[in-house]
Amino acid sequence: MTATEPDLTALAPLARTIADTIQTTPINLGTPEGAAPLIQALILRTAAYMGSELPATPGLAKHMVEVDAERQRQLKKWGDQHHPDGTGGPVMRDQANAARAACQYLADNGGPDWRAILLEEVYEALAESGPKALRTELVQCAAVIQAWISDIDSREA
Repeated sequence: MTATEPDLTALAPLARTIADTIQTTPINLGTPEGAAPLIQALILRTAAYMGSELPATPGLAKHMVEVDAERQRQLKKWGDQHHPDGTGGPVMRDQANAARAACQYLADNGGPDWRAILLEEVYEALAESGPKALRTELVQCAAVIQAWISDIDSREA
């Protein structure tokens, strides 16, 4: 692979799906229908594969591409980084409780805004000390950020 060729390793399962479809689907060369069964099978199996690999949430694939581009920029600038989590402890638990209460107050009085929702999720993440619980909270942070981006995009449409 040269510097200008993309790494297509992630597409290997799709390539196997296509190759298996070609090998197992009969075609009738020399007829008007010809490869129609093969084409139909390829479309069906490729769509099924893509449906199992791509996110179901509208717009999320676009956001993922943008996040990936930013991650590539970060990796180029700083390389692969490893830092301590720096989470957990009573101070962060207090912050999480305060953020939760603030979000609940807004929910009870006209509805929370994106800032309050995200801060609640971030402080909940910062309050966790176990890797599994921290990861769960960080995924929730990412989901809120994606929802916020989607909301901004919908306003521009």
